[in-house]
Amino acid sequence: MPSENNDLSELSGIGFSEEELENIINQNKLKIKIVGVGGAGSNTVNKMMEKNLENEVSDVELIAVNTDAVHLSGINVQKRYVIGKALSKGRGAGADPLKGEQAARESVNVIDKFLENSKITVIVAGMGGGTGSGAAPFIASRAKKLGSMTIGICSWPLRGEGKIREENAKLGLRNFMRAADSVILFHNNKIVELVPEERIDAALAFADSIMMQAIVGLIETVTKTTQVNTEMSDLEKVMSKKGLGTFGVGVSDSPPGQRVEEAFEQAINSPFSSISMQDAKAMLISITGGEDLRMTEQTDAMELARRKIGRDAIIIPRLGIDKQLNGKIKILLFATGIPSEFDDASKDDSTFSENTIE
Repeated sequence: MPSENNDLSELSGIGFSEEELENIINQNKLKIKIVGVGGAGSNTVNKMMEKNLENEVSDVELIAVNTDAVHLSGINVQKRYVIGKALSKGRGAGADPLKGEQAARESVNVIDKFLENSKITVIVAGMGGGTGSGAAPFIASRAKKLGSMTIGICSWPLRGEGKIREENAKLGLRNFMRAADSVILFHNNKIVELVPEERIDAALAFADSIMMQAIVGLIETVTKTTQVNTEMSDLEKVMSKKGLGTFGVGVSDSPPGQRVEEAFEQAINSPFSSISMQDAKAMLISITGGEDLRMTEQTDAMELARRKIGRDAIIIPRLGIDKQLNGKIKILLFATGIPSEFDDASKDDSTFSENTIE
């Protein structure tokens, strides 16, 4: 027969102390590594130091990797690594992707060490040069071998940078697509077209800000609690669709009846990419609004996505409140598994590929 004694003192040792609870939370924090590779990738993660990506459920680390020691000395992130010291002597990869890959191979133990325990690895690079095109795919392949979900984010060179950089970019992107779960591609030409009157450094800074917005959006899908939440498994489903991915953002301050469609159309017709989202195999939709945000607006966005990319695609919604967006709605789209001209090329076995890692 149950005791009627209400004295709970004998149970005092069953729970966790505050210190033990804090230790458990720290041990289970989601380890996220954002790795900038080469000059362009390092510049992007350097600018991300201004963002506060830390919270109680995640441990975000910004890392810069380059063969160019002088450039790396001007980067201010938590960890910086010159790779391929014996090969390049800190002088860069000379716009040679094979040299960039060889530098990463030389430093494989260092790379494996800084990738250790990462659950999500975001690798940021510019395609076209030597280090980004060559080392980024190799680092992605190591992250995958260590059990991390691996997302590539890369930029395509500007028109006029020459045929060699374009060929380097094709080679680098092909191998990046082989190695990572998904690669989100930004075309610098498209972004610069939005600010044609700006100086080139200001235009490229704008391009960096768009890439940063995509990275932060991805990280927040698994680290920031919202009204309709997404988890690691949701992000894995979307990013597991091999092939190219792209990103779009739209904002509307129209009345509730039309603002979802306006913001969605802006996002899906992203000016940041030259690849269409409409053949995507998966899409993550992040919908954020003020306190006037309606649940039906999520349903409306989902239906728009179904009409645009098809009923068979994986579509995962996320719905959140941001008081700064009162009267507005903001939609971020991440679309993956998009067919492209690189799909057949990525099956080609070449000496320069992540298949030669072992």
